Amino acid sequence: MKLSFFTLAFILVCSAVTGQTSTFLHETKNGNQIIMLSEGQFQRATDNLIGATPEILAETAPNGDYPMATNAFFVRTSTGKNVLIDAGVNPKPLVYNLSKHDITPEMIDIILITHMHRDHIGGLLDANSAKTFPNANLYIAKTELPHWYVENPENPAQIFVNTLINVYRNNLILFEPHTKFAEGAIRSLPNFGHTPGHTVFLVDDVLFWGDMVHSMAIQMPHPTVAIAFDVDSDKAIEARLEMLKHIVENNFSVAGAHIPFPGMGTLESDGRGGFVFTPKE
Repeated sequence: MKLSFFTLAFILVCSAVTGQTSTFLHETKNGNQIIMLSEGQFQRATDNLIGATPEILAETAPNGDYPMATNAFFVRTSTGKNVLIDAGVNPKPLVYNLSKHDITPEMIDIILITHMHRDHIGGLLDANSAKTFPNANLYIAKTELPHWYVENPENPAQIFVNTLINVYRNNLILFEPHTKFAEGAIRSLPNFGHTPGHTVFLVDDVLFWGDMVHSMAIQMPHPTVAIAFDVDSDKAIEARLEMLKHIVENNFSVAGAHIPFPGMGTLESDGRGGFVFTPKE
């Protein structure tokens, strides 16, 4: 079953508010500082998974749910740029988490969006529908925007996207795959399928994979399991398998919007077509 954008946004907002804000710091080999900004940690029912057989669920989610999170990431690059990768559901916890590290909204130079589901863009507008980050350039994949933006919005989700794009229009930049940002410190890789322009970002040896994986407990050992939020489940599975192989082959660390705390870790093959995730400490 596919879920509408409005239904998806409602589910994610309701889920995320049950958790607590938190942060986690990591520094890359070339001196880029990464701060995970968590808006919430919570349990999610397995009824949104596609292809999870009773046997898979008995093995990986015997209680009928799985751990999940809503994370954004701040990157202070070695080139001197302050970068936000995704923006969560709500500006208040996002700004609060940034403030823990003496980062104000005005200090953000670049915002990179993996895709335009509400739990990745909700923090971009404040309570008055103004820019949360007044000095930032907003980057969205060229193939992503047409799927969400309509000139004459008819429902709350469309109105939010329409408002967001119009508010940031003078600072909105559409990018192609393999674009470099922050003076070359970050580059984009296509991972289309979850949405038409779903994009992952590489900083040194850390890959920010957005929504490439939603349920670590289930999709790591069984990466062919999909989720109802995918625009194209088959394409999302293909892209996930290809990228997971690329991650292991290159010994990348990973960071994800829905990886439970600390939101980052390493991967290795389990030798059976799945993967083992080890959280960073």
